[in-house]
Amino acid sequence: MSSSRTEAAPLAEVTMPQMGVSVAEGTIVKWHKRPGDWVEADESICEISTDKIDTELPSPASGRLVRVRVEENETVGVGTVLAEIDTGAQPGQPHRAETDGGDAPDRSHVISPVVRRIATDHDVDLSQVKGTGVGGRIRKRDVLAVVENGQAKERPLHSESPYWPEPANGERRTALSPIRKQIAEHMTRSRRTAAHVTTVAEVDLSRVVTRRAELKDVFGARGAPLTYLAFVARATVAALQEHDVLNTSIEGEELVHHDDVNLGIAVALQDGLIVPVIPRAQRLNLEGLAAAIADLSGRARAKQLRPEDVQGGTFTITNPGQFGTILATPIINQPQAAILDVEAVVKRPVVMEGDDGDSIAIRPMVNLCLSFDHRALDGADAARFLGAVKARLEQWADDA
Repeated sequence: MSSSRTEAAPLAEVTMPQMGVSVAEGTIVKWHKRPGDWVEADESICEISTDKIDTELPSPASGRLVRVRVEENETVGVGTVLAEIDTGAQPGQPHRAETDGGDAPDRSHVISPVVRRIATDHDVDLSQVKGTGVGGRIRKRDVLAVVENGQAKERPLHSESPYWPEPANGERRTALSPIRKQIAEHMTRSRRTAAHVTTVAEVDLSRVVTRRAELKDVFGARGAPLTYLAFVARATVAALQEHDVLNTSIEGEELVHHDDVNLGIAVALQDGLIVPVIPRAQRLNLEGLAAAIADLSGRARAKQLRPEDVQGGTFTITNPGQFGTILATPIINQPQAAILDVEAVVKRPVVMEGDDGDSIAIRPMVNLCLSFDHRALDGADAARFLGAVKARLEQWADDA
């Protein structure tokens, strides 16, 4: 007797992945597959969001999706089973209804805050909406379908709904996105945990500017766009190998020293920030770092990062200077001991010392702002490290 599933074939579990040592949970943003759909191994099955990354989750195996356990907009812990795939099914065989979550408990009464808000804003009676989620749960798309079909009307601004402000206030309120909520939690936890101190060094980038102009076209032709950030990254990695107390993390009451410099590069997205990691960055020269930064930044903005791309960072560089800022006090990326902030390169008058006396020159200057955890190191350690980065940049040599 034929069956859509081989009895010995196991169900492959799709689980919430670990997106970094500081990430404990993730949110399902969107399912690309629903129960009954065929899915190939490594094909995108859903989109997930954490404070580290907003990405698509690949299927762990080929087969038929038989059950979704976590619906859209639900937040669950790392390791939670999100769905199950029947690896014994065949593409051409019909899907058995009984494997399609039919025995799931009634969840029609479970209403997420997002669904309730949409229903309130559009005067939708949820008791009249048929849910298509697991166990009959009403999903966002179910309510939106009612609205789009003209069966509901948008609530006027003078409504008593708590989701609408009074007209006189001139306000507009939107719910925090999952990634914004998780970033808020992670940053607040870091401020509570670490003894934050920030120190700043002013750096003359004259030699870097000259060398970048010489190498920019050559590196670009080889697929390695050369930015000032790449120079700072190279100098930072070299300095971290000499001042390794900055390349540490705190775990409980222990200070963990890392042999490799796994360099995190903060990338700004439309609605958040993620920190992909360049593993063993000490192995890369200037061109290698430039290529790695471009690759990670591009894949981050295209939502093509893999879970392993945001794991294992030991030190982070953030680069708000690309937007024109000149000073900041960055928050440490836990459990790391420090984070370096690169500000805008700005031409400023600088007093130059010479044998014939002082003079004033216009130089390209940048502020490097280092936030460090005073539990792990002292101000002198931080100052020595920042001084080493400054010296390498001001006296740039291609082996720096």
